[in-house]
Amino acid sequence: MPVVFAVQLLADGSPTRRGQYARLPPPVDSSPYKLRFVIPAGCPAACNAVLVTNYPASGHFQRDKYQRIRFQHGILSDAVCEFPVTLAGVFEYYVEYTSHGDSEPRGVVTDLLLPLDGICILTLIPKWMPTISRWPEFFKTVAEGGYNMVHMAPLAISPELFDSHSMSESQREKVLKDMLSFIKDDHGRYMIENYESDDFAALGYNLKTAPHLRPAYELDEAIMQMSDDLDIEGVKNDISSEKELEAVMSIFKSKVLPGLKLWEYYVIDVKSTKASFKSAWQKLSEKIEKLPGAIGQSLRERALTLRKVALTSSGFGSRFSRSLNPETAVQFMKALVEAGAVPSGNLDAIAAKFVAIANEVNLDFYKESDADLAAIYENIYNRAKYLRVDENGPKLGPVSRQDPFVDTYFTRLPRNETTVALHDDELPLANNGWIWNGDPLLNFAGPQSKAYLRREVIAWGDCVKLRYGEKPAAYTEKMARIFHGFRIDNCHSTPINVASYLLDVARRVNPNLYVFAELFTGSEEKDILFVKKLGINSLIREAMNAWDPHELSRLVHRHGGIPVGSLTIPPEYFPLDMLGHPLDSSFYTPVKSDEDVIVNVVGSSPHALFMDCTHDNETPHQKRTAEDTLSTAALVAMSHYLHIIESAGLRVEVPSEDGHRRASVYEDYTDGEELLHVTPTAAYKPYPFSPHDAEAIAKARDARAHIKGRKTLGAIAGLPSSLDFSTVLTTLATVVKEGKSDASTDMQTVIKVNPGEFRQGSIVLFRTWMVGSDLDLDQPAVSPPSRDLSPVFFAPKPISALLAPTLTIPAVPISRTSSPDLRPRLVRRNSQPINNVDSGVGFEDEGHLERLWRLLGLSNRNMGIQIMVQMGRDILDVAGRFFSDNRQSWPPGLGGAVDALKDEDINVVLYRAGAEEYDTIGENVYDVPGFGSLAYCGLQGFLSAFIPISRSNDLGHSMCGNLRDGPWMLDYITGRLKKYAKEFPRLNLIQIWMEDRFEIIKVLPNSFIPKYFFQTVFIVYHAIRHVALARTAAVSSKLLQDRSKSLRLSSLSVLTDSLYMVTYQLHGRVASTGLYPAKSKNNNLSSLAAGLPHFATQHMRCWGRDIFISLRGLFLIPGSFDAAREHILAFGANLRHGLIPNLLDQSHFPRYNARDAAWWWLWGVQQYCKMSPEGLAFLKVKVARRFPPIPRYRPEAYLVASGDERTGGDEYVSPDDSRSGAVRSTVAQLCHEILERHARGEKFREWNAGPALDHAMTDAGFDISYWGGVGDGVDGLPDARLAASGLVGGGNSANCGTWMDKMGDSEKAGTKGRPATPRDGAAVEIVGLAKAALRWVVEVLDSNDNSGDVWPSPHVVVKDQTDDTAHYLPNTRLVNKRGIYKDTVGSSQAFSDYQLRPNFCVALVVAPELFDPDHARAALEMVKKYLAGPLGMRTLDPEDWAYRGDYDNANDSTDGAVAHGFNYHQGPEWLWLTGYYLRAYLLFNSGTTTQERTAAIHTVQTALQPHKQLTADATANPFAGLPELTNRDGAPCRDSCPTQAWSAATLVEVVADLVDAAP
Repeated sequence: MPVVFAVQLLADGSPTRRGQYARLPPPVDSSPYKLRFVIPAGCPAACNAVLVTNYPASGHFQRDKYQRIRFQHGILSDAVCEFPVTLAGVFEYYVEYTSHGDSEPRGVVTDLLLPLDGICILTLIPKWMPTISRWPEFFKTVAEGGYNMVHMAPLAISPELFDSHSMSESQREKVLKDMLSFIKDDHGRYMIENYESDDFAALGYNLKTAPHLRPAYELDEAIMQMSDDLDIEGVKNDISSEKELEAVMSIFKSKVLPGLKLWEYYVIDVKSTKASFKSAWQKLSEKIEKLPGAIGQSLRERALTLRKVALTSSGFGSRFSRSLNPETAVQFMKALVEAGAVPSGNLDAIAAKFVAIANEVNLDFYKESDADLAAIYENIYNRAKYLRVDENGPKLGPVSRQDPFVDTYFTRLPRNETTVALHDDELPLANNGWIWNGDPLLNFAGPQSKAYLRREVIAWGDCVKLRYGEKPAAYTEKMARIFHGFRIDNCHSTPINVASYLLDVARRVNPNLYVFAELFTGSEEKDILFVKKLGINSLIREAMNAWDPHELSRLVHRHGGIPVGSLTIPPEYFPLDMLGHPLDSSFYTPVKSDEDVIVNVVGSSPHALFMDCTHDNETPHQKRTAEDTLSTAALVAMSHYLHIIESAGLRVEVPSEDGHRRASVYEDYTDGEELLHVTPTAAYKPYPFSPHDAEAIAKARDARAHIKGRKTLGAIAGLPSSLDFSTVLTTLATVVKEGKSDASTDMQTVIKVNPGEFRQGSIVLFRTWMVGSDLDLDQPAVSPPSRDLSPVFFAPKPISALLAPTLTIPAVPISRTSSPDLRPRLVRRNSQPINNVDSGVGFEDEGHLERLWRLLGLSNRNMGIQIMVQMGRDILDVAGRFFSDNRQSWPPGLGGAVDALKDEDINVVLYRAGAEEYDTIGENVYDVPGFGSLAYCGLQGFLSAFIPISRSNDLGHSMCGNLRDGPWMLDYITGRLKKYAKEFPRLNLIQIWMEDRFEIIKVLPNSFIPKYFFQTVFIVYHAIRHVALARTAAVSSKLLQDRSKSLRLSSLSVLTDSLYMVTYQLHGRVASTGLYPAKSKNNNLSSLAAGLPHFATQHMRCWGRDIFISLRGLFLIPGSFDAAREHILAFGANLRHGLIPNLLDQSHFPRYNARDAAWWWLWGVQQYCKMSPEGLAFLKVKVARRFPPIPRYRPEAYLVASGDERTGGDEYVSPDDSRSGAVRSTVAQLCHEILERHARGEKFREWNAGPALDHAMTDAGFDISYWGGVGDGVDGLPDARLAASGLVGGGNSANCGTWMDKMGDSEKAGTKGRPATPRDGAAVEIVGLAKAALRWVVEVLDSNDNSGDVWPSPHVVVKDQTDDTAHYLPNTRLVNKRGIYKDTVGSSQAFSDYQLRPNFCVALVVAPELFDPDHARAALEMVKKYLAGPLGMRTLDPEDWAYRGDYDNANDSTDGAVAHGFNYHQGPEWLWLTGYYLRAYLLFNSGTTTQERTAAIHTVQTALQPHKQLTADATANPFAGLPELTNRDGAPCRDSCPTQAWSAATLVEVVADLVDAAP
């Protein structure tokens, strides 16, 4: 099945907080969609995961019956579980897995067959309806009003309904069911809301089933009796003022409450308790043990102790229900007597002491009683005040027993033949109701609640609160067989376990039962608890709750569906016709079997059934004004269902009593602004009476006019059942004024807008009449406008055309001006166009929107939905590929435009940091007011900003506002490409392609501009991304070969794609630097930036070690062999002093202060020869030397001249010097030179040493040295300590020649000129790289490919080191951690040799033969425990004295450990080392069995989870890469590059290793 709704689960198998409740579309039996659960590879829950769900494998739903579905996944792919969905309902699930047990159950809810936003519902009261024989005619009238659903209040299947007393109950039930089925076939669906039953005693809360209500009942009886006796008390029984109410309440407080003696229900009867105590003392005091614990306590403490051990209660339903257990009391008092605290031998004295303690116990109960009595008084007073006195209350009439001064809480059953057998306690039944701000999860009629006694319940006098039993289940089944849905009235007052049971019963009978509920819990979280537990499809929300137009606007937006111009589409709004439903129009088509549409389920809010007015609340006439009825109904109806696209100006259309209201629109132009005057025409005539004149309104009512008005609304509201859009239209005007225009008293609305900013769009004006709105509604009829002005819009003449029920798209009039947005066509269900609706209205073949759809490839309208679905995807999926190799599905012309792009063009279109842009074309990144600067100038910058906006559909975001305000963003994108096209001519095609679409978008209504702008950017971005990724080498094919098979999709492939794109991101051409000198013929080659935005241009762009650490991951594995080759040759050309430059600086002024760059360059050469098609032939390639070498390495005396002869060699010459480039060496000769010079040792001083070269370095720091431990080199080398080891070393305490190269520069803190981590001596990673290089030389010499002319000489000094004792298991007083590898050997700072750092992981990978496997595994466990962070590797053991985990280069303190970022490599977590750690872990832990290898792969995948999240999280990572470093525990570091070459590169290598390791 091609449509899949996917739920991404967290590491523990649970959904996100938002995803704990989700709504899905209605399923289709014939072509079910699939529900998929995904656990990313590496998560703990992915191990042997099993989905446990009560979605039935077959048959009907049973809440407590679960099936188990095993997750499927390969060794590299995510764990996936899916099944087809054919049933509607509410279902729970949880995940079981091997590692950590079960997760909590979660809910997934599916909707029903009728689209929820297509409901237009009418409430009917059965007692006002005709008998059932007249229902067809009655419901025909209802259908003409446009309603497709009817809600019926509780219906009694009584003989009176059938005009027959001879039918049996089953016969009446069948007739009713057949009648409703007949009506449904013609008109819609019908509901029932509550229960009725004749078994009152079994179902209700009475004094037998709920004896705790007795005090509340006695209070209720007293109130009723008092209401009947007010005249006896001499008080007026018609309460109309607060003074009269206070007189009544005075009687209640002084006589009624005291007379009830309610305190007796709370306290202990001390008198009887004393007698029981004395009797028990005489019988038991000599026989039982004392109860210790009360000795030395105060009276209060003794009371608390006695209460704890002796208090008992028989329940709140009887007086003096609390008592003290006599036997326990005797034990308690015996202890006091024996301790001398109470006199012994005198029972009366002992009993007196006991009574004193018992009275102290009672004190709390009296306080409780007093508090409840105070609440009783206050609640009764407030309720009576509202009912009898308040202006906004009903002001009920005279008081009597039948109509007491407050609501009665109990319904009294009369004595008759039905109740004759009932006990008196069974006759009073507690009424149902609700509690303001009450906890809906508590049963307020239960024994734990005193809500009825405290008079906290707002009771309903027409229904009783049910306890439920067996018969409600039978009644529920009956109603479910007859009706198509239930309305749960006051759902929060129904025990949730009871409601879930009854709804389960109903759904067994009717699986497609529609359930909507009145639910007020006070929080959305609790709403969701009810919704997902009960499977509620909709919650009732009411427009009449708005107190002013602003609040009404908020409610419309909140409950009105998807706004105009939405960027994404929630799963619950997925077009039903794409799922195969026959309900929608033919606008969309069912998804083809060869397509794969994956919709992420990210969580939902409960669906709202937005009603203008519900049956049990105040009407508009009562709450506002009568005139408000129709406008509010129109607003509610249209909020979900009406989609209008206009050309320009305004159009106002509100149904009235004649079914239609028209308003003409005029334009006035002034110097400073444009005034759009909306004046009602004569077609609308306000009522000629006051809106509060009830008698006049009643006389003016016309049933047929009412139906016509409702029919208009119903026809409009009914359209969405067959339309594709669900929208809310809002005005975008800045000022709205309403008032009388002139002496003619015409009512007009004036909307002021700036003419330069007013964009074509649609405004639907709803005038609501609310009390206090300051509008003068007592106005005469409106006459036509006096001025002769031409309207911009006019309504189609035959209004019936608009309301025709067969139409799927409403007709809209066209403008008399040019440049329409859409030439709409009326489309019938057979999709045949009607070209002429009216003789005065014509339609062109194609409007702007239709043309844009075609040009964006949206003429296949499913494509538009798929884009919206993709833009709302989870962060692990939004980075996935959108386009396929099937170019037929691509927008016209796009394939050719993107195919023309080379790698450097892709870099320009998608990326470019601000510094790169300024360096090349003098521009910068786009800055959005209220949001800030984008990450990139290219499309990635816009996409990164828009992805989180689209995911949340945040149309109010500053980015959307900027697009609506003007075309600047569109012009920026095409404008920069035009400038670049002078140097990058292949950009012309894509620039023109985008500009053609942008020009159309510019003239659209501004509500649509963000949507179509982003869709255009999205399409272009993903097309280019597809082409870019398609160019990657075959090494990724194994990982991605099953991409089309949904069960084999992997978050690892998404990570890989993101990492591959970093190559295009960082590899580009800038003006200020490159690989070769500016005047060179190769000066236009692209170069790799170490990171962005800090290392974007000039001399800071190209770093030797960074590039060659990154070479394999960013160039070789993706297949960019040409780029790798150029970088190797460019840096090799700059070989000098046996070193590769640290900073290349376009070969102008390269710097040679890195001891490790040469070894990384050699590593790059090795990898290129192994992976590229060129192979070892690359070693023969000749390179023009930027600096002339010493004579020994010149062609004329190669390896003949003495190595000590340096005349005319290694000196600096400018690029213009004739000696620059005069010497040509092969790549093999360069490799040999590096090895030999390191073996012999070198010592030199940097060229141009001094502040101009490095402002912070001391003089000694410019002295560079290195050695290979052979002992026959330059005087003074090597260090005697290393002479016998054969390890490569170098440096001194004044410089830092490895990647940990932070030089202190704070004079205030005293660190200027002092390296933080000199790492002189033999650095462990250099030792490993040197061994790898020597191993490779031997392999080359031994290979068949070497013919003697590849490698310059077979005589290579190789000192074989076959064990790791030099670096492993140190045992001195400086050791802080054992079982690790030394970071250095022979450092001038002896302690630093023994610091735990992650650098040895590099050596483990590049030269694993050096290490004992057991030692390596033990050391890696130490790294895992102490150094592995969420994203990067801690550069120092957190338990080390020098550890400082947070890097802040701006720190200007006197703390030398951190000032000016001195701790750069003393704890902050660097990501590139994570790649080497994970590669080493996989290498040394894969073992020999599949099980061991699988476990190692799982561990590595687990470690990659944060990287998967970050690379795809546009909010946290707008640069779409991996950062240089983080602060402690993965915290963001503001001074870090947000995207760094080696961070991404080493993880690409991890993925490649995973692919190779997979069985």
